[in-house]
Amino acid sequence: MTTVVAWVSYSPTGELPELPRAAYLASDSRITWGSQLRRWDAGRKIFSAVSQPHVFGYSGDVVFPSLVLGQLVSAIDQGILFGPEESHQDKNALIFESMRTSHRRRHNVVEQDFSVLHICRWREWPATAFAAWLITYKRDGGVWACQELAIPTATKLISTLGSGANSARTHAGRWNASNVGGTSRAIFSAFCDAVASNDDALSGGLPQLAGLYTEGPPRNLGFIEDGSAFLHGLQIKPGAALASIEWRDKLFQRIDPTTMLPFQGARRFARPQLG
Repeated sequence: MTTVVAWVSYSPTGELPELPRAAYLASDSRITWGSQLRRWDAGRKIFSAVSQPHVFGYSGDVVFPSLVLGQLVSAIDQGILFGPEESHQDKNALIFESMRTSHRRRHNVVEQDFSVLHICRWREWPATAFAAWLITYKRDGGVWACQELAIPTATKLISTLGSGANSARTHAGRWNASNVGGTSRAIFSAFCDAVASNDDALSGGLPQLAGLYTEGPPRNLGFIEDGSAFLHGLQIKPGAALASIEWRDKLFQRIDPTTMLPFQGARRFARPQLG
C-alpha cells in the first residue's frame, strides 16, 4: 500500500516574510499483492519532471498511478502538456483531467482506490512559492476529487498518505517533540523510523526522495543505507557517476557517495533522545 509524506522546509534568515526554501516528497519502496507475503521492495513511487518544477507520489493501486505518472512526466518534459504561460492552478487542472481521460480507457480491470500527491513550485527565489494537491480516486462510485492543500508557514508536513500514515504521524510526533523538532531532518528521520518499524506490514524497502528547491527543476535524491546506494528503491552499484546527484541517509545528512560517509566538513547530525 505505501507510506508517503510531503513537507515544506524553511531556513530562517530574519527577513520577513519568511519564505520556503524547499519542498520534499518521500515514499517507501514496497509494492504488495494482497499481503506483505507477496511483495517487491524496490518499486518506484516518486516521479519528478526534469525540465519543470513538478513532483508526484502515489499510494493505493499500483498499476494505473505508476504508469500514468510516467506518461505525465514525459509529456511535461516534452513541453506538450501545458505551456509556461499557464498558471499553476491550470497546470494542475490539466494533469487532473489527463489522468481522468486516461483512466476512462481502462476496460474490464479490477478497480482499486488510489491517491496522488502533486507538488509544484510556481514562483522562484526570491519570492519562492509552492503549491500542492491531493488527487484521489474511489472505486465505489468511481468518484474523483482534487483538493489543493495548504502550504505550512513553517517547516512542517504538508500531507501523509497510505496504509502507513498513522505510523508516520506517530513517529513524526516523537521527533517533533525532541530538540530537533521543526526541522526537515526530524521529518525525514521520523519517516524512516516509521518504515523501518514494520508497524505497517504493507510499507517497507528503502526510502525514496525528491526535492524542489528555490529554483531549477526537481532533484531526485539518492538514499544511502549501510554502505549501499539506492535511487527510487533500486540499488545502484558504486562508481564515480554517483556523484552526479545528491545523496542522503536516514538522519538526512548529505552523504559523499565515494566514501559512503557525510561530506568532510559538513554538519553532522546525531539521533536525539526520543520520548
